[in-house]
Amino acid sequence: MIYAVLSDIHANESALRKVLDDAKAHGAQRIVCLGDVVGYGPLPSETLNLLLSQNATIIAGNHDDAVSGRVDEDDFIDLARGAVLRHREMLPLKSRDILSSLPYTVTFGEAVASHGDFTEPEKFNYIESEEDAAINFSSINSHLAFVGHTHVPCIYLTGQSGTVYKIDPQDFTVEDGKRYIVNPGSVGYPREKDGKCFSSYVLYDSDERTVTFRFIPFAVSSVMQRGENPKRIKKRILILAAAALSLTTALVAWFCIPKEEVSITQVVADDESALMVEERILDISPEKRHFKVNLQLDFRGGSAPANVHVAFIDADGKTMTEKVETVKSSWSKKEVIGEDIRKSAKQIKITVKKQKPEEEITIKEFKPIVF
Repeated sequence: MIYAVLSDIHANESALRKVLDDAKAHGAQRIVCLGDVVGYGPLPSETLNLLLSQNATIIAGNHDDAVSGRVDEDDFIDLARGAVLRHREMLPLKSRDILSSLPYTVTFGEAVASHGDFTEPEKFNYIESEEDAAINFSSINSHLAFVGHTHVPCIYLTGQSGTVYKIDPQDFTVEDGKRYIVNPGSVGYPREKDGKCFSSYVLYDSDERTVTFRFIPFAVSSVMQRGENPKRIKKRILILAAAALSLTTALVAWFCIPKEEVSITQVVADDESALMVEERILDISPEKRHFKVNLQLDFRGGSAPANVHVAFIDADGKTMTEKVETVKSSWSKKEVIGEDIRKSAKQIKITVKKQKPEEEITIKEFKPIVF
């Protein structure tokens, strides 16, 4: 049996159709979705119905659980929470019932699968380091496992020595004496690498015991602009064009989704200091794997939304990566510090800024932590 194993579609019907067409052309007989059918994107009903029309096996993702009401969305960042509420309204009760009844793990061929890790599947912890993978290898008996959630395709491999290695996505044959955890990446919300962006998934042939990665060019224009107000689109283009001239370093592509959809807002001011509200710089080390911003605005008291800039700084004081979150009321979700960042970064700089110099930002709490 040839399975197409895919994950993190996020209501992107267009990307899903392209992946399904590619899978069919390469002999796929069954579809297995590792979760997050909905969340973020424009077409939750169409995306879910397309999967159901393929008789796909679907695992619950954290966005699926939040939209269905099986978990609380309060821990989501503002962008994700807004999409959850929007999709909850867009989906009929029958669709939400389907999402609420999805399993957290499945078995097919000789493989097991989950959206996040296998220690507590319903909590959707990430597997994004060799240490995480080692814990999960101890939690399962199968030689082959599939997970999603991080949107980054990769393989974790271990053998008789017990040492776990993280390797880039590559085709392989399951070997006796070795164990594998495979992340196929994301269909509808992939991350950019080397200036390129691809929807990715894998083909798993349970008879031949082969795993093959597939990468489909990802068209950003097909995702989020459907049904948008043309004036809004024009405004965003003008803002981003101006930002590209004066804030180049702040325009690091965190995801391949258009900037508005990842809640990244850039503002050009003659005096950048006029935007500054508060800033914290914390030391980090390889053993510290998470951070929280713990920001709460007094939005009931009239505080405008704030931009929170999160930048990782290396030993030379250079910015390695930076992302910006737009916070309307609060942000306290635990964020993972990637393994590559932990190896090189020495500090994390968290800055609260106004979106416009004339706005007022009232902070009730601002206590970033690294742990």
